[in-house]
Amino acid sequence: MLIRCKYRVGQFFMRLRVGQAPIDTEAARSLLPEAAFALFDSMSPGDQAHALCVLRVLRQGGAVADDVAEAALLHDVGKVGSGLTLPHRVLIVLLKWLDGGLLEYLATEPGRNAPLPGSWRYPFHAQAHHAELGAQRCAQVGCSPSTVALVAHHEVAAHEYLSDPALRAKLMALQRADECC
Repeated sequence: MLIRCKYRVGQFFMRLRVGQAPIDTEAARSLLPEAAFALFDSMSPGDQAHALCVLRVLRQGGAVADDVAEAALLHDVGKVGSGLTLPHRVLIVLLKWLDGGLLEYLATEPGRNAPLPGSWRYPFHAQAHHAELGAQRCAQVGCSPSTVALVAHHEVAAHEYLSDPALRAKLMALQRADECC
């Protein structure tokens, strides 16, 4: 629990710092096809910095397959345009910590599956469903099926959804790197 708390505090301060210096997106530009880079470029500076950190951590372990590198850079693209702010993120972390179902309640609109973009509930929905929203965006721009699968499942236990051992190993590496950033 203490380690997770330190991780979240570190993320908070990283997001505060990221607005103070330009982000070097050259690594993303060199790895991603044009349409996928446009997705990356649409991400907030904080999410871009986080994605580049995930890629750096993966590279510290050696060569990184193209699909894993793309997933590292795009795994949070489902948050784009959601209105998710730093105060939302802090509140979401607290709600997850309390684990009382309030986040799920805030992420749904009574009488419909999902709140409409622009709704005060939409940032909570986007956070709760960013993996599947991001996977849809990746598929729309022509990312490989394995990149789409990695983005879609980056928040769940690898063994629960992926029967392919190679893809499962890639997902586990992505998740470990994500936890470091």
